[in-house]
Amino acid sequence: MTTLPERVRDMPPHWAQETIRPFDEDRYRETLPFVHRRYWCDSGSINVFRIVGTRLPDYKNMSWRWLIENGKRMPENLELHRTNPGYYLETVRKIPEMTFITMDGLDFYVSTDGNHRSAIARFDFHYRGGTMLHGVSIEDVRVDMEMFRLYRNIRRIQEERFLPWIVDTESETLSREDTAGWMLETYRIRIRVKTPEEERTFETPEEGDEWVRKQTPSPPEKRRWWGERPINQGRVHFLSF
Repeated sequence: MTTLPERVRDMPPHWAQETIRPFDEDRYRETLPFVHRRYWCDSGSINVFRIVGTRLPDYKNMSWRWLIENGKRMPENLELHRTNPGYYLETVRKIPEMTFITMDGLDFYVSTDGNHRSAIARFDFHYRGGTMLHGVSIEDVRVDMEMFRLYRNIRRIQEERFLPWIVDTESETLSREDTAGWMLETYRIRIRVKTPEEERTFETPEEGDEWVRKQTPSPPEKRRWWGERPINQGRVHFLSF
């Protein structure tokens, strides 16, 4: 019977050399105050081919084929896959768990556990013709990018002009739904700006954008390079005798 590594060697999928993307931790931390919805479940389903990267530094920017052939714990995981392929096919919650994080509901990154098993699942499902991986833990975080953009604009003005402003963010929990195994929270994001002249709170990007426009002076009007032409300038007068 042909093993999974042998099939990968002899019939690699077209995506086998795709790069395992690194999860952008800096961007995640920077946008965390602007999360307006967070969903978590301990037993969800994802398209295995939308597992695109990892939070683990060891395997970022390696290829999926490299991981199946060189992963630190790949031999024991491949042996477990050989003796218990049902682990990947069952719909019940996986133990040990596989955890994923997404910020757009399309691209999933391995979060705390499951790098080797994700690679095995991708290759195994490719050859089986399968798609959905069930029973995995999912954290789905959505950021209010418009409020984040507004915050960045305000901070840019402050830093460029060395202004003594205080710029803060505030997150208010609007709702929480949960039962055993899942949770959904929504938040309202506010941006507070304190200047020597006033203190403002913005709850929508539109409010803040209007205020930012007032803080940005209009560029000086450019004068025409030829200026105003005197009435008789450039005219030649002839005297007749």
